[in-house]
Amino acid sequence: MIVVNVRITIDPNKRDEYLKFIGDLVEKSLMDDGNLAYGHYQDVNNENQYLILEHWDSQADLDAHLQTAHLINFKEHIGDYTTQEPELLFMNSKK
Repeated sequence: MIVVNVRITIDPNKRDEYLKFIGDLVEKSLMDDGNLAYGHYQDVNNENQYLILEHWDSQADLDAHLQTAHLINFKEHIGDYTTQEPELLFMNSKK
């Protein structure tokens, strides 16, 4: 299993727009082949910080996800809502 964490710090003035934007990504990503979990969580200590937590069955499934229109749209437009570059962490776990 592949686990991906994406930490995102948003501009609080763009929260409503961001939540619509990210909701679309989560909804579509949950339907991608090999997706085991895909969640979006707000940090309890910082209301402007969020975490996307993804679980993929295999590297091939993650690679396919990275080529989808919804993920390409995310990469192209996430900067419209953030105050700093998203932080990514990839972990490989044996089942």
